[in-house]
Amino acid sequence: MNTARALICAALLVGLSATGSSGQIFNLDRIPTISPVPNEMVGTWDWATPRQSCGTTKDSYGQAGTFDGKEGGRALCQWPIDQLEKLMNGRGRAWRQFTLNGADDAISPRWTCVAAGLGTVLTEGYLRAFYKRPEGVMMHFDQSNWLRTVYTDGRKHPPATEAYYHGHAIGWMEGKTFVVETTNLTWDPDGYDDHSHIARSHMATFVERYTMKDKDTMELAITVTDPLFLKEPFTFVGTLKRTTEPMVGIWDCDPEVGIAELYQTMQSPYPDDTTPAKYKEPTR
Repeated sequence: MNTARALICAALLVGLSATGSSGQIFNLDRIPTISPVPNEMVGTWDWATPRQSCGTTKDSYGQAGTFDGKEGGRALCQWPIDQLEKLMNGRGRAWRQFTLNGADDAISPRWTCVAAGLGTVLTEGYLRAFYKRPEGVMMHFDQSNWLRTVYTDGRKHPPATEAYYHGHAIGWMEGKTFVVETTNLTWDPDGYDDHSHIARSHMATFVERYTMKDKDTMELAITVTDPLFLKEPFTFVGTLKRTTEPMVGIWDCDPEVGIAELYQTMQSPYPDDTTPAKYKEPTR
C-alpha cells in the first residue's frame, strides 16, 4: 500500500513540474488577487458606431453593397471594408474574386442559423452585457444569444490542436485598458461581417482593447492579425454606449426558413447549382 501511495505521489509531482517553466498553463504574473477589470465596465452596452463602406462588395444582382443597392448609397457594412481591402495580400484578393466580391451570398453560414462569427458579433448593433466572475469576464451578446468567457485568471491559450468557432479569449489590464486576446479560431467565411463575406483564417488573432472614456462611454479598438489574408494588422475603432435597455436573451432561427429566404432572394451565379429550384416560390 505504501509503495502504491509513493508511486501516485511521484506521478503527481511529475505532473505538477510539467506545468512549470515554458510548459506552465498559467502566466503567474497575470493572476490577480481579485478581478482586475474595473466595475465601471460592468453593465449593458450598445454598439454606437455608424455603418461603414462595403468597398467593392456587390450583391448577387451586381448592385453595390449599400442599403439601397446604389453606388454612394447608405453604408451597410459593419467594418470599413474599403480600408480593409487595401491591406489584402494576393491570397486575400483571390478569395475576394472567388466569392464574386461578396455576391455569392450562399457562402455565408448565417443562412443555416450558424451563430455570427467574432468579427460580426463585436460590431453589430445588438446589445451586449459584461459581468465579472472569479475566473474572468462574462460577455453576453444579444446577437445569437452568445455567452463568451474572457479568462482573466492567468491561464494561457490552449495548444493549436484545439480550435473553436469563436476562439479562446484571455484578458488582462494594461493601465486603464482591458485587453482581450483571442486565438485558436476556426476558418470563417464571414470573418468581418456577414455582408462583405471576407474570410478570416484559422491563423488570425483578434485583440480587443476596451477603454472607458467616461462613465457611459467605452472605446473598443479591434486589431486583426491574419497573415494568411492580410499584409499587415488591421485596426477598427468603435464606440460602446451604456444603456438601460433590457437584453432580449433569446435567438430563434429555423435553418429551413433561412435557406428558403436565401434562394428566393439571391441570384445564383452557378448554372449547375440545383439547390435554388427546391425553394423556388410557386407561380400564381
